Amino acid sequence: MTRSISLPALAISRRSFLSYVGAGAAGLWLARAMPTLAQAQTQCAAEPWVDAIGRPSFQPVAYPLPLAGDGGSAATDAARLAEFAIHDDLVLPEGFRYQIVARWGDRFGPSLTPERQFTFGYNCDFTGMVPIADSPDEFFLLVNHEYISARPWLQGVESTLGKRMSGSDGSIGDMPLLGLSVNLRDEQAAAQLSPQIREDIGALCKAAMEDLGVSVLRVKRLPDRTLEVIVNSPDHFRIHGFGGINLPDKAMGPTGPAARFFETVRGTFSNCSGAVTPWGTFLTCEENFQDQVPEFIAPDGSPLPGDKKFFAGLGEKHPTNLPFELEGLGTGITPPMDGRQYGWVCEVDPGKRSLKKHTSLGRFRHENVALRAEAGKPLVAYMGDDRRGGHVWKFVSNKLVTDPADPNNTQLLEDGTLYAAKFDAAFTGQWLPLLPTTQLARPQPGHLASGHLWLPHRPTGGHIAVGTPSSKSTEISVKRWIKSIEAFANAPYDQLTLRSLVDHADDDAQGVLLMDAYVMANAIGATPTARPEDIEIHPVDHSVYVAFTDSTGSGDGSPDIRIFPDSAGVNSRQYGAIYRFIEDNDDPAATTFTWGKFVSSGEAHDKGGGFACADNLVFDREANLWMVCDISTVTHNHLVDRENDKTKPGEKNFVGIFGNNAMFCIPTRGAGAGVPVCFATGPMECEITGPTFSADGQSLLLAIQHPGEMNGTRDMPGVAQPTDVVRTMHLMTRGGEAFTQSRTVPIGSNFASPKPGDIYPRPSVVCVVRSERS
Repeated sequence: MTRSISLPALAISRRSFLSYVGAGAAGLWLARAMPTLAQAQTQCAAEPWVDAIGRPSFQPVAYPLPLAGDGGSAATDAARLAEFAIHDDLVLPEGFRYQIVARWGDRFGPSLTPERQFTFGYNCDFTGMVPIADSPDEFFLLVNHEYISARPWLQGVESTLGKRMSGSDGSIGDMPLLGLSVNLRDEQAAAQLSPQIREDIGALCKAAMEDLGVSVLRVKRLPDRTLEVIVNSPDHFRIHGFGGINLPDKAMGPTGPAARFFETVRGTFSNCSGAVTPWGTFLTCEENFQDQVPEFIAPDGSPLPGDKKFFAGLGEKHPTNLPFELEGLGTGITPPMDGRQYGWVCEVDPGKRSLKKHTSLGRFRHENVALRAEAGKPLVAYMGDDRRGGHVWKFVSNKLVTDPADPNNTQLLEDGTLYAAKFDAAFTGQWLPLLPTTQLARPQPGHLASGHLWLPHRPTGGHIAVGTPSSKSTEISVKRWIKSIEAFANAPYDQLTLRSLVDHADDDAQGVLLMDAYVMANAIGATPTARPEDIEIHPVDHSVYVAFTDSTGSGDGSPDIRIFPDSAGVNSRQYGAIYRFIEDNDDPAATTFTWGKFVSSGEAHDKGGGFACADNLVFDREANLWMVCDISTVTHNHLVDRENDKTKPGEKNFVGIFGNNAMFCIPTRGAGAGVPVCFATGPMECEITGPTFSADGQSLLLAIQHPGEMNGTRDMPGVAQPTDVVRTMHLMTRGGEAFTQSRTVPIGSNFASPKPGDIYPRPSVVCVVRSERS
């Protein structure tokens, strides 16, 4: 049943917001502030996911840890969870089912014109749907393809894509692929390889890059509310790392201040999350581009001379003899790919089959984008930089929105101001503009968990680790860095602005700042955060929810411990949280805001929500928040001994107690507000990504990314590894009593084999519906 609810924005006072933040148990404020929503919904039929007043209507799926929302108790936790079996499947509540929409390797496009056909890409992430005018129940579906999981990809590439290539057996010529590292951009180093090996590496890089990017498919909705691809449609198209299939001429290009540094666009890759615009296009975000192409630039915006990016097969020795990941794929493409073209927010128009890279939104490891488009106000885009120590960002257009559905709104993304958030310990914050006139701040790396901060390296270019003497990552002290900047700018530090860091004409300075946005934000005092993986805007009160994946630090960076106190690493809440902020006066263009924590990760006895590593977020039609997790594959179901230095709470491997990645529903109002309820657990070694609800709320799209990433194909012939293992996990009841769990864990994955005998795991997009209503 399709229905529409008109819900006014609700006022929020600083006092009520802070009482909600300080209460610890989320929901105090929203319970008071959302009666309009509750009244509107009492007259509505229930969705498949929630009852008529918006509460989860399903019985939670089995989860390996006690959860506040699982219906159990401290007295029963130990007996109920003494034995637990992990499954290599998408496990849903009783009464729900999933249907495969598209798998890696599925072929789409008009059958009579093979040159317009393509295979569906690898490692699905964000999904989004746009209705097609005059075609009821038909949509454009966009799916991101983020990266290559080397083991299952190499094992299945011949069977799935029909490509036999060097590397699938673990070697390139007579060289093992695992451990291979070569700088292909160095002619002298590359010349030491035989012509055949160089050719084989190039073929591997090309095949992998062609499996990344985005797929745009024409789909139709069936009577049972699932989706089906219109296989032979001429409207399907692909944009991969260095080109496209079924695109018109000159379909790709840059916009904004940095466009002059690369006049053409070759493609897109590392596509993580994204958004659907109110005017019917898709936004797709380029995240970890630095793994495949050179990242750094010189002070004048040119590629950094001597910046090395090795083609490499990385990972620990494994029974498959295959690497865990591949890096430097862009260096094996001919000609090598220019790293400055990647790391942007891209807009894909499904009707025009085109792509724009909006450089006004900055170049960094874009995880996501969320739009706030209201008539009479600027267009605002919130974004997260998914790295340890990454920032929360906001773009504000210079011109105003007249009609959110106007296709000309795309031009608003070409001209505006990019801001980075500075969070203050008093639950307030401000937006710092990334402009040439913004004054530099004195670095304070002592407030960061790792004790170091990445800043612009001058006069050389690139980045340098500025930190405390005790930090293992420090390359230079704060005092010496300030002196180097003063020498570069020939002026006292207190007189310097971002313009002082750029060696270019004034007209190009803004483009250089945007291309190196991450360190420029550090230079003006923006807050390093805890890997902001997704940002979504509440549909009623416009508050902004941020999923921080983890508070741990590394050489890559770390968060500010004043804002993320769990970064100290002494409890199970170190593995992320969902924060929430609201713009002052509910003004999307405000330069100040109020913030707080909505729900934390961690064990129930430790005042945590029972999950780890919050990732993609989405609101349903009743304003409940749905979240999927992004626990690192190498730690899934890791054997945990709470007394062991490497697996005690707060350490990297302790996160293994949370099992496979999962999906949760988190109500934002009522008695259950802020209490996660487990809706699904994923197949082995995968992420559940890209949650998208259909407009009528009856269908849910999910992407199953990298099944089998750690151990490859389950029960693979010729690979000597166990089918299942039993691990003893040291857990705690919600009341804080210790107990042990015998956990059965499958090794590798076969998800989701399309036909008997096809055992290789395939990343897939699925459509979830309530079977009892189909």
